[in-house]
Amino acid sequence: MINYIKGYYVLVVEGIDTEKYLNFICKNRVPIYNVKRIDKTKVEFSVSRSDLKKIKNMYRGNKFEVKIKQKTGIPFLARRIYKYKTMVFSAIVSLLLLLSTTQFVTDIYIDCPEGIDKKVLKAELEECGLKPGVFKKTIDRKIIRDHIMQEIDEVAYLSINVKGTNVFVTVTKKDDESTKVANSNYCNIIASKNGIIEKVIARSGEAVVQVGDIVKKGDLLIQGANTTSMPEVWATTFYESVQKKPYIKTINKKTGKSKNVYTITFYDKEFEINRNIKYKDYIIENKTKDIKLGNYTFPIKIVVSTFYEVQKKQVEVDSNKLKEELKQKALKDLYYMMPASAKMGDVNYQHKVSKNMLEYIVTVQASEDISKVYSLSKQEINQILQENSKSEDGEPVPSNPTKRPINDIKNEFEQQQNNKDDETKNN
Repeated sequence: MINYIKGYYVLVVEGIDTEKYLNFICKNRVPIYNVKRIDKTKVEFSVSRSDLKKIKNMYRGNKFEVKIKQKTGIPFLARRIYKYKTMVFSAIVSLLLLLSTTQFVTDIYIDCPEGIDKKVLKAELEECGLKPGVFKKTIDRKIIRDHIMQEIDEVAYLSINVKGTNVFVTVTKKDDESTKVANSNYCNIIASKNGIIEKVIARSGEAVVQVGDIVKKGDLLIQGANTTSMPEVWATTFYESVQKKPYIKTINKKTGKSKNVYTITFYDKEFEINRNIKYKDYIIENKTKDIKLGNYTFPIKIVVSTFYEVQKKQVEVDSNKLKEELKQKALKDLYYMMPASAKMGDVNYQHKVSKNMLEYIVTVQASEDISKVYSLSKQEINQILQENSKSEDGEPVPSNPTKRPINDIKNEFEQQQNNKDDETKNN
């Protein structure tokens, strides 16, 4: 170990009677070690770095051939590192950058049940400081959990797990019995869109609208309906598609001049290098280069933006072709908007010119069933059942009509007894 720290040479001596040369070295008090015979004329041994000059002086005027086979030790290693210091420095810096990036969050994965808006939850997490680029050790799970449960009432529990550079957020939703939809056939029918009522087929429930009424989306149409006998509410609806396009087209023609601008992004921060664009009109083409090491992608991206100088030229488009193009585009848009069960009626076409824009408007009148099932809660269903169980005078109807209430039977019996007593007195 000491020899490795000081450094030593591995020498090979070739010649006849190499033992005499080794004895000569020993007589001059030069320590050698690890002596090995390679063959009859070759011997290998090690000598310290400081004794190499003595060996060279002994070699002069001698018939033996001495060669340096290997240089071993910290001094030689330090010399090689110094020779390639730029490469070694870059490797160290890269390693430090790699180690530092593993201490930051790169991605956040949110698993939330239906009924909780993921965008709202993500915004609340960012407000608490949980977002890409944050230092992992600054994440306080308790503070984030308490904040989310306080701001979003539907959240029962929030778990945060950090694995590598990723954060996994799992949300557990509350089981609210008061708002839980009951498993029942009772429901309300509401309007799925705006329209004018054409006819109401109330197979079950009580209709609250009449023919000719104007209803808006979400309005109540039939109350207390039953899904086993679904009602229908047909209405006149209107669909409109507006398509715009300039009838004077501007063409960009490249002049052949271009300039590259480099942007380095680190998480949500951007650093722009050398942006000095003197072109009056130009177009931009971006290319993003990711830095990867195996399967790991560094959170550093290089965006190369190429600015091309262009000359703008205006060309007028054929108005008839443009109208036909916008018409077909509007009709295609309406076909996607209208449900398959809707019956198409009148179609109105309009167009107008505003500055350099041609605007084409297609309006379709349709007839369709706008009924939509609105599920009821347990409380609402119990209220409907209680109302249905009342007679016209407001008294509750017995569950078994053949069985009369006890009070009715008692009153009838007393009346019969009184009648018998009156007959006896008269006799």
